[in-house]
Amino acid sequence: MVRTREVPDPIFEKLIGALICESAAALLAQRSRGTTLHAGEAFGRVLAWLWEIESDDVVPYVADLTAQVRYHAPGADADVSLEDVLAAIGRAAAPMPPAEGAAMLACLRAGLPAYL
Repeated sequence: MVRTREVPDPIFEKLIGALICESAAALLAQRSRGTTLHAGEAFGRVLAWLWEIESDDVVPYVADLTAQVRYHAPGADADVSLEDVLAAIGRAAAPMPPAEGAAMLACLRAGLPAYL
């Protein structure tokens, strides 16, 4: 079954933006507590869905999450590495089939440096 995005673009961008901000705040809270970083079930599910229907959109959204965590969110920490974020995303995307999760992480590793 091919899934399509039926939410109008302006509304989708607001929804994904809110999810990114919420996920960034959660990552920063986890980091301040010294716990293992996890991008969150909601972020993982949305990312898996995007990977399935519009894989080109995954890199910019993860770049936005990284920028929020490192520079823009309240309590941002520039010492959060790209590998920290990718590990958190890997944990959030764990329900994806392993080959798909690995392909997505490889795509992110290759594409994110152009955004950062």
